[in-house]
Amino acid sequence: MGRPHSVGKDLVANTKTTMFTVPTRNIARWSLLFAANHSTSSKWFTCWWYDSSENTEIEIVFEYALTAKSYLKFDGSEVILDEGDEIRVQSETGSTTACIITVELEQRSTVQQYL
Repeated sequence: MGRPHSVGKDLVANTKTTMFTVPTRNIARWSLLFAANHSTSSKWFTCWWYDSSENTEIEIVFEYALTAKSYLKFDGSEVILDEGDEIRVQSETGSTTACIITVELEQRSTVQQYL
């Protein structure tokens, strides 16, 4: 069993933000994405998984409309991230959005990429 790790950030509006990067010689089980819109109007939220082995971003959520004072929560499933992979997020211009992610890190003794 790995060690749990959570990261929370108040996002800068309309700025792509890296929430987490998997450290070298680790894998991560990403189990929670939480985004809260503290704005007084509806604002969109986007989340990507950056797959370092493929050098590509995969959209997990694209411009999801968060109504005023609401939230988006994904939990109960896992995405397995390899070393160097990242979780990236962005909120709409004029938004006041907070984001939290939770991963479980597992250290391994050798570098290994799964293709």
